Amino acid sequence: MPPAALAAAICILAFAGNGIAAPAEAPAAKIPKPPPDSEERLALAKVQVFLDRAGFRPGKIDGLGGEFTQRAADRWCDANGLPRGSVVDASSIAHPYRGHTVTEEDAAWVGPVSTDPEKQAKFKSLKYGDLWEAVAERFHCDRNFLIELNPDIAQPVVGTTLRVPDVQEFRMADVKALEKSRNEAAKKPAPAAQPPPLEQPVQRIPTGPPPPQPFDLNAPVSLSGETPEPQPTPVPTPPPVAAEPTPVPVVDRRVVLLRKERMVEVYEGDRIVACFPCTPGSSKFPVPPGTWKITSNVLMPHFRWDKSVLETGVRSENAHLLPPGPNSPVGIVWMGINRPSLGMHGTNSPDRIGRNESSGCIRLANWDAFLLCQLVRKGTPVEVR
Repeated sequence: MPPAALAAAICILAFAGNGIAAPAEAPAAKIPKPPPDSEERLALAKVQVFLDRAGFRPGKIDGLGGEFTQRAADRWCDANGLPRGSVVDASSIAHPYRGHTVTEEDAAWVGPVSTDPEKQAKFKSLKYGDLWEAVAERFHCDRNFLIELNPDIAQPVVGTTLRVPDVQEFRMADVKALEKSRNEAAKKPAPAAQPPPLEQPVQRIPTGPPPPQPFDLNAPVSLSGETPEPQPTPVPTPPPVAAEPTPVPVVDRRVVLLRKERMVEVYEGDRIVACFPCTPGSSKFPVPPGTWKITSNVLMPHFRWDKSVLETGVRSENAHLLPPGPNSPVGIVWMGINRPSLGMHGTNSPDRIGRNESSGCIRLANWDAFLLCQLVRKGTPVEVR
């Protein structure tokens, strides 16, 4: 598709995909959605996959474009010194879809579900409801699009091959591996302070003529009867001093939340390096403006569900402790900030990110929250605008 046509397709599908009012002269009837393999939808899916791989996340992959795809593209242009609105060259993406054979790993994260917090508290883990949901989240889309890509499959099972977006996979096995690594690192005792190294004695190299040597009865004598020239005492070579280890540089990053645009941006210095769509609080519980900082970064968190906190912001004694899992209300990670009960976290409804409200927190799709939690650390500043 020519660049001009691709740009036009992005604009047209931005209206169709996000409920934005069409121009007055447009018909009132809803624009039919092109099939996943149509030329324009394939082109947009390539752009979404390209941006997703680059860390400029466009939201769920659906081949429809929309406001989050455009905002991600604008920020990718910022990072690469291009004017906003430039067509993203996604020619490196040969095809936006590929095959994935459903594995035992996928099935291991499917289990019983409930919307009742009292029942949820009795589960060992809050898992996906079925394999459609599990595979969709693994490949950064929603179940409706995954079903659309696979119209001939009624219900996938282990061994079923599905068409999926060709993105870097979000795997629960990777979440668990990183959680284990962090826990092991936290248990390791701090290295003991080492005593300062002993100073090496200064070796002085003799100058001038050597001092007279005492006569040695055992000294060898040449056949000519002449005594060999005395040899100077060798100067010992000082042992090498170990070089100080080069400290590993810590990358200073900062996070910016744009509430109106519903975007989380990550910067290194003045350069943007990643962005993510989000749900930033609500009109009743807005995320407070100002500069805060991250105080915790916990994978697979337990969640204290308190109806009073969610509805009024006031903590009560009537609460349920929900187990961790991808279908937890806070998803797979909790990044707390220095405001009571507020943080950035995952979600059990990735298809609604940016289109719903939260009780004051910053929600992201689990696949985006997992990448973000690896880009920040305790103390990272979070500027809310």
